[in-house]
Amino acid sequence: MNSVHARLYKYMPPERASSVLRKGLIRFSQASVMNDIEEFKPPINALATSAVFQERFRERADVLRPGLMDLVEKQGPEYMEKQRGKGEQNLPRTIQTIYETADKNFGILSLSDLATSTCMWKRYADQGRGFLVEFDSAHRWFNQKISRDDDFRHLRRISYVTDRTPAYLLGITAQAYFYTKETKWEYESGWRIILNFNSAACKVGKDNTATDVLLFAIPPDCLLSVTVGYNASPEFIEEVRTALGANPSLSHVHLNAAKRFDDGSIEIGALDAA
Repeated sequence: MNSVHARLYKYMPPERASSVLRKGLIRFSQASVMNDIEEFKPPINALATSAVFQERFRERADVLRPGLMDLVEKQGPEYMEKQRGKGEQNLPRTIQTIYETADKNFGILSLSDLATSTCMWKRYADQGRGFLVEFDSAHRWFNQKISRDDDFRHLRRISYVTDRTPAYLLGITAQAYFYTKETKWEYESGWRIILNFNSAACKVGKDNTATDVLLFAIPPDCLLSVTVGYNASPEFIEEVRTALGANPSLSHVHLNAAKRFDDGSIEIGALDAA
């Protein structure tokens, strides 16, 4: 399911060109500013079954407090059920804390394996006035895992589901929490990489929602091409051409142009041949 496409794409509005092409910086966004208001908010109906809670409790007991399991054994199973009851009562607050912690610490770079999606060009590239960046998904920058079971720091495909079945908090998977969306977003054919904001290159103020804008440095050799949109102005096309020409580390990057036909289909070709 997670076999990565050789090429992945990022649709962007014109105002992002300078940052990406001249400075080699790209924003990783907080879940709270994504278009999907349900990001990082899967339906959760309870903390855990009694059996799962006891298993997790025993796994964490010595970390929470040395000797805690001795106390549990003395007081019997009623003690553990009492703790589970407290956990259920605090569930809404716990869910909110998890969301806020993830939103504060982790940024998302959303990509697509489609380059000629009319919906994507309209929605994310300013009605075709913006541009598209093609990435080499095999580049090491897209696989920064620090362990085999690392849920972040590498590309993951988005799963699309018709109905997100409510789950137990202690049973939910990273795929369900961070990498699943409803089918109404399926047109994005999405992938994402999530990185900790600790590795951001810089913070450049706040966006129109008063949320910090954190930018990450892009290795130049993971960029393959830049495509200007089918409604791009001559001034913007020249801006992109100049930015690429002024950046020696991007001399390998191809400059393309998108063309939209009367039937709504889009094709991409070399700019000078467009």
